[in-house]
Amino acid sequence: MINELNQSAGGKNMRKRAISAGFLIVLGVIFVLVQASQAQTFKWRMATCRTPALTPFHESDLRFGDMVNKMSGGKLQITVHPAGELMPAFEVFDGVRKGVVEMGGDWPTYWTGKNTAFDFFCSVGFMMHAVDYITWFYQGGGLELGQELYGKFNMMYFPLNIVGPESGFRTNKPIRTLADFKGTKIRTGVLQTIWVLEQLGAKPVRIPGGEIYMALKLGTIDGGEFSIPSTDWGIKFQEVTKYWVVPAGWHQVGTVAGLAINMDAWKKLPKDLQTIVEQAAMANMTWSYAKGNWDSIAAVERFKKAGIEISELNQEAQDKLEELCAKFIEMESARNPDYAKVAKSIVNFLKGMDTVKRLEGPFRSGSILKKYPDIK
Repeated sequence: MINELNQSAGGKNMRKRAISAGFLIVLGVIFVLVQASQAQTFKWRMATCRTPALTPFHESDLRFGDMVNKMSGGKLQITVHPAGELMPAFEVFDGVRKGVVEMGGDWPTYWTGKNTAFDFFCSVGFMMHAVDYITWFYQGGGLELGQELYGKFNMMYFPLNIVGPESGFRTNKPIRTLADFKGTKIRTGVLQTIWVLEQLGAKPVRIPGGEIYMALKLGTIDGGEFSIPSTDWGIKFQEVTKYWVVPAGWHQVGTVAGLAINMDAWKKLPKDLQTIVEQAAMANMTWSYAKGNWDSIAAVERFKKAGIEISELNQEAQDKLEELCAKFIEMESARNPDYAKVAKSIVNFLKGMDTVKRLEGPFRSGSILKKYPDIK
């Protein structure tokens, strides 16, 4: 009887030890998994369409990478590579899409050969001031439309940098009327502007920002535009052009640079790191807008001291340019359903904003069009 009790007690003790041992093993496995998760580091490369001379965009790219590195406590480490370091500017899209690099800093208009709707996520003539873009992206459905478009190409998208009205065209002959554009070989980026210039008899070409200076110096082009005054000064337009055609920004009232992320790489990130990337990109929008505005104050004065002459388009020319910009949107909307979808969203948003802007009078941001494109 005593032996039986001892055997029973011994069995119970063995079971308790086994359960305890099993419990400790489970705890150990959980601890190892948690430690491994916490210790996991992602090292990403970000190829951009920008060269170091393209302020505030290149500075903004560097700031974004540094912000993510710090906010993630080093769990997501991003190295920024300017155009030409890993790949040329025009190859960034496919580089990200194919996973050659995890991330790219882009100007969406460069990808209109893939889908013309990309134009809207960079800039639009006569509409979409930087403040309009910010409102549309974060409240009006613009971000979701951008992600839908990039998603067709295996990429996640966030707006990354933004500036206000661009300087406009810088040339070696004065341009005051539409006739003055005829025969002029001129660099521009946005597909809409390319079409408009073609209607005026100009010969538009699209080359990356980092190549504009040499093209002007060698006489390959007669004029060009790129961005806001501080950016244009960094490109050294003042050394290779004589005239500044205004009003500034008719062709690009606000300009957005984007962040394209390979979708496979994006999905591997934990949710906390995804949130950090999203919030850092949003914060970068604010910083880049402020930086561009501030630096342009000094840049305008430098252009004046360099002897650059202002050449102002007459009102007739401005009215015709606005009409042509709207016409292009209508034409392209009829050809491309993706383009039409984004166009309709933007036009509806701006029509709604007009009711506010009219009350703001001279204190408003952005323009009010005489007639909006009719999107079928």
